[in-house]
Amino acid sequence: MPSENVEFRWNLREIRSRIRRTIFAKGLKPYLVLVLIIFLFSFVGIMQFNAAGIINGLDMKYGRGVVQKDDILNILDYARNTELMQSLPEFVREEIVVDIIWGTLSTYSWLINLFAMNRAYMQRNLGEVFAFIMLFMVLYKGITSFFKKTLAVGLNRAVLENRFQRDVKIRRIFAPFGNHKFFHVIGVMSIYIIVSTLWWLTIIGGIIKHYQYYCVPFLLAENPDLSWKQARNLSTKMTRGYKWKMFLAEMSYLYLLIPGFLIPLSDLLLVLPIDATTGAELYCVLRQRPDIKRGRFIETAFDGAAYVDRVKAGEKPEDIQPEYLMPDLHIKNSNFDEADQYHIVDYIAMFFIFCFIGWLWEVGLHLVKDQMFVNRGVMYGPWLPIYGAGGVFIIALLNKLKHHKLKLFISTMILCGILEYFTSFVLEFFSNKSYWDYHNMQLNLNGRVCLAGLIAFDIGGFLGIFIVGPLIRNMMHRLGAKKAKILCSVLIALFVADMICCAVFGPNIGEGIGKEYSERSIYHETVYLSEQTEHAAAGQIP
Repeated sequence: MPSENVEFRWNLREIRSRIRRTIFAKGLKPYLVLVLIIFLFSFVGIMQFNAAGIINGLDMKYGRGVVQKDDILNILDYARNTELMQSLPEFVREEIVVDIIWGTLSTYSWLINLFAMNRAYMQRNLGEVFAFIMLFMVLYKGITSFFKKTLAVGLNRAVLENRFQRDVKIRRIFAPFGNHKFFHVIGVMSIYIIVSTLWWLTIIGGIIKHYQYYCVPFLLAENPDLSWKQARNLSTKMTRGYKWKMFLAEMSYLYLLIPGFLIPLSDLLLVLPIDATTGAELYCVLRQRPDIKRGRFIETAFDGAAYVDRVKAGEKPEDIQPEYLMPDLHIKNSNFDEADQYHIVDYIAMFFIFCFIGWLWEVGLHLVKDQMFVNRGVMYGPWLPIYGAGGVFIIALLNKLKHHKLKLFISTMILCGILEYFTSFVLEFFSNKSYWDYHNMQLNLNGRVCLAGLIAFDIGGFLGIFIVGPLIRNMMHRLGAKKAKILCSVLIALFVADMICCAVFGPNIGEGIGKEYSERSIYHETVYLSEQTEHAAAGQIP
């Protein structure tokens, strides 16, 4: 049975008031933590917010913004002239289907870039290229939807706990996936997505099933052991007779779409926190229904009143400390609030692993952008030292701040910014080449660092400190002290040999490796003069 001090009562005014107080009345720190959680899920594409220009800039730089327009037009003309397309009514073909195909080709233009590496093949096989891109789109959308919906269960867990306590820990987004439950949750959410998608084909049925299965992701956030059938049946019972009221509750916030589109960052700071908290609030209210069996609900802390209601009733905030059955995601020999202990072989392994990951990232981006396989970086081997040094510095210097997440976040951003700026300066000073240039990105400093890059490094730093670092240490431990030392010695010898080659023969140079400083300067000067000319032609004062 639900807690005696919580009565099942659906009152939209009370629900909206509790949502508002849960977000804004607990203080600045809980609000900022909630916004940070929302941002993390937005950054990886699980949630969307309109003011995402910084993130979209990366996509434009490495994806849609670099494709040859003629390639898209040629494929689009092929698709338009197929027998199937010609059989469609002109309005449907030109105003709907062509727009969908254009959007798909633009979004996945990096695939066109890969095919364009063999121009003769592409000219011969436009149909095959078109079919492959459309097939890839379907598979990619399907796989990423399953993955994102699964990770969204972690978001649901965080907003649920945020309802019942003052300070929710960011690490709780990983809690539902502990004890090897991740693949089980993927399986359940995959069925949920497939069934919901099939119902949406009927339109009306999709709307009804959306609210009928509304509680499934929240049920998994509370009890990840539930099967699809169990979660579906329980959600059906919880929402029976309340689907219309749930619809009205969500529609009562429809007016927030206006500032979300017009005011920068208002969707991230206001709309999405309200949206996420609304889902948790509706679940918790329906969870108190006295006419459903409660055996599947395992968190007794969720049976009580919300934190803001308990404080309003006179309880002291320091006395409200919910205890949850679900533990934190645990990595062997590591703790989310205590510094980890590392040996020299661990740092050496981290350095080379991060170097190699950075090399793969840069090579992959250049392959997509310019259709060229280039050994990126100043050295000859498959490693980029800035990634390795950055990862090791972050873990070695900031590992002790694991217990203070805000200080860790700020310190990671500052450290990465200093390291990236200094490295860019040194490389440019001694080689007169620019190995990266952020002048076309928002909020950049002399083109050497930019906000989007620092945020990406910050997220990578957190993953390195809390997950990747401990996993590498455990891997080296399993390898054994003797084998670990031999492996590190070999890697160091190869790296030193590479450095000697760079000193004797000069650093790695060639097409796609760095840009002459003079060329970059001329480019930006040309862009500047062009902008001034446009202003003058329009009669504007620059």
